[in-house]
Amino acid sequence: MKKRNKWATILLLFVFVAAGLAQTEDIQQLFRQGNALFSQGNYQQAIEVYQKIVDEGYESGELYYNLGNAYFKINQLGRARLFYERALRLMPDDEALRENLLILQTRLLDKIEKPPEFFLTVWWKNLLQLLPMNALAWLVVALFWLSVLSLSFHLYWKKQRKQQKGRALVIISLSLLFFASVLLTDKAYRFENEKYGVILKPTVTVYSEPRAESTEIFVIHEGLKVKVLRKNNDWFEIKLEDGKTGWLPQNSLEII
Repeated sequence: MKKRNKWATILLLFVFVAAGLAQTEDIQQLFRQGNALFSQGNYQQAIEVYQKIVDEGYESGELYYNLGNAYFKINQLGRARLFYERALRLMPDDEALRENLLILQTRLLDKIEKPPEFFLTVWWKNLLQLLPMNALAWLVVALFWLSVLSLSFHLYWKKQRKQQKGRALVIISLSLLFFASVLLTDKAYRFENEKYGVILKPTVTVYSEPRAESTEIFVIHEGLKVKVLRKNNDWFEIKLEDGKTGWLPQNSLEII
């Protein structure tokens, strides 16, 4: 009976692995199909194929980037911006992506002037965008083990009367670990608590309160990125880069 259970478990594991590999191959085939359609100029069909991959729960910077390019080609700037921004979260150092995003922004109707920020704030934000969260997490793990190793060397050198060398190594490794941990914590907090969205409708009126009968305070357009402050029923309170705030219907935007 035990042997049967053992072989049944092995068979079940094999089935799961085979199914996973088959699904991966299917996704890769769909991705190649989408790329081929894009190269042929069939942008709408390429979008439909790429979207099938997204609907399967697969996430990739390249997939989002290609979706953004396809939407840009058919002049749907809102959805192009949405997928460019999603790609940027996964591959923040991709130059082609950043260049395309800048080109797209020149096509938008809204030109929001951002107030100047303190240089250290700008430096910190740029640092946060330098590495994706998973890479930063691996860096923290590596620095942790480096700190453990340096502490071990310090204890060894202490016995050898070389305390100065060991102490310096411990201080440097622990300082790097602390800095990377603070960076990771801040990035994780922002990821969980700071929500941004992209306007998808051609024109959206922003209200003073979460109801259509309230005062209309300003108008924004497709492709604009906004910060989402909170939700009230079917309304989002949003904030622009220049500090203006207001309420708009939930279906006006999609969260990045």
